[in-house]
Amino acid sequence: MERLIHTHSRVFAAEILDSGFSCARCGWCCRENFSIRITKEIQRPSNAISIFPDDIRRIMKGAGLKWDEIAQPDIYSCLSDREGILAIGWILKRNVAGNCVFYRDRTCKIYDWRPMICRCYPFFMGEMGVEIMHCEGSGNKISKTMSEEMGRMLKRYEIKKLASYIKIIDQIKDRLNLNNLHPLPQDYSGHIVICDGESISRRVIRKEHYGIARI
Repeated sequence: MERLIHTHSRVFAAEILDSGFSCARCGWCCRENFSIRITKEIQRPSNAISIFPDDIRRIMKGAGLKWDEIAQPDIYSCLSDREGILAIGWILKRNVAGNCVFYRDRTCKIYDWRPMICRCYPFFMGEMGVEIMHCEGSGNKISKTMSEEMGRMLKRYEIKKLASYIKIIDQIKDRLNLNNLHPLPQDYSGHIVICDGESISRRVIRKEHYGIARI
């Protein structure tokens, strides 16, 4: 976090400019295209994206939706003990087909209020600098002004993400054991506790269809 804070966003903007990225609004990142292996037991769909409470509130305000119409507990990052099941944060809801619920008619229905992670995609911070995920928009022309804006957004996102992790760790306390991290069982029905860095809340989850929570 200290390194990010003291690195000017122009450093990231230069790498973004070189990539030639410009969002084509193709929906590739909204659809489930592949799985990411997190642990031996956990395979996470490519579009099961973690979002901040601020993201959810922005969509609520812009789209006039309720919290649970937008987000679901992160069913791919759970911990269990005698007290029950705990989920680490929230993800955007996905439909039975595995796509983001807001990707319809080949467009994002919340584009103006989309989460920070969506605004930054396909860029993420790696140990050696900016990393670029697969995206149909790569290789296009991008203006210097747009790359600078994206660089500032990426820096804000990565700092906010790390700060959120620190707060979540403080909420979970001694329940945190990465060896016990697991996805929510597909046949699970019952209560689940969510730690998102801001608050600790509870939801009731019914049986799932292919790992997609019905809340």
